[in-house]
Amino acid sequence: MQPPSLVVLAVCGLLLALCGPSHGAQDNLHLFDLSSTPDAVCNDGSPAGFYFTAGSSPSAPFLVHLQGGAWCYDESSCAYRFQSSPQLMSSKTWPSYYVPTLGIFSRNASLNPLLADANIAYAYYCTSDNWSGNASVTYQDGTSWQFQGKAVVRTILSTLYSKYGLAKTDQVVFSGCSAGGQGVVVNLDYAADVLTSLGYKGQLHGVADAGWLQNLVPYSGDRGSVSIAQQMVRGAALWGGAVDATCAAANPGWEWLCYCSPFAVPHIRTPVFVQAEQYDTYQVTSNCCNPPFDAGEAAYVQSVREAFEASMGSVKPPASVYSAACFHHCSVEDNSYYEIEIEGFSMSDVFSSWYVGGQQGTPTFLIDHCRGFNCSTGCPSSSY
Repeated sequence: MQPPSLVVLAVCGLLLALCGPSHGAQDNLHLFDLSSTPDAVCNDGSPAGFYFTAGSSPSAPFLVHLQGGAWCYDESSCAYRFQSSPQLMSSKTWPSYYVPTLGIFSRNASLNPLLADANIAYAYYCTSDNWSGNASVTYQDGTSWQFQGKAVVRTILSTLYSKYGLAKTDQVVFSGCSAGGQGVVVNLDYAADVLTSLGYKGQLHGVADAGWLQNLVPYSGDRGSVSIAQQMVRGAALWGGAVDATCAAANPGWEWLCYCSPFAVPHIRTPVFVQAEQYDTYQVTSNCCNPPFDAGEAAYVQSVREAFEASMGSVKPPASVYSAACFHHCSVEDNSYYEIEIEGFSMSDVFSSWYVGGQQGTPTFLIDHCRGFNCSTGCPSSSY
């Protein structure tokens, strides 16, 4: 699961949509000034930042998106991550210009009616901590890593408010995919508090895409890997992870569970729209295997789907859900945002309806209960 070599300012997910950067316009990368925000850093201490693309006006909605790209959780996994994907731990090789164009970033109002004119801040992920960390670590060999995802989120919002016109809008959408979706889950109420402290009086909504991380028992057999649950246990300790405060208070001694959305979402007071495919490619492949599946694997993968159906079906307002039965990961960053359909409605349709409080004839909550692997209308087939 390698992310594209370089992307920008949204919180995407564990897997990233492969869309190349555009070129030819002026630079739109904002790196933070460490003299005034010394903790807004990537793992290697280089400044974090985001890519900003202006919308139709400063008063148009602001879409603040967190990129994804998994995490590291101990000395060896962080060393491997830096070797294999240095752009996920350092800003030193980021491009000067990037504009996302698909999915929730589309400027086509017929495909993306709610946010086609939005001001877009796409935050590249370089803290390896699900945007939650508040710690640093130095190993015996002298290697030092910063885990400052929480400070980066705070600095993104304060910078947009003071320098990019966010103070002029009354609508902010805080979104992310995969690890970025988890960043939304652990930070949405925190983001609301930050914006309120700055004087913002408008609406804030969250979109957590492909961040519905579950505490699943891995498929039996010696896979030689660390379970996702154990990665969260170790990671939370390494990162000094600061999860949703209400969820943490409800799970003393088990705060790491608040990285698992079924535990966290019921505690979030800010409206959040959750999207997760029931055959999420990251969790299916991390816990088990890639298709084609043998009989035992197929039974396990079906149990994963059933866990998604059951846990997402229990989500209550003001939160909402869109969940197709696809083998896919991260819809807001590609065409599946408007091409996958449940009962004739895309994620874009249902999200837009939920956002405005309901539109006649369009649902605000939708889970596909079709039978069979990858059975929803429009499921991508290129994932396997």
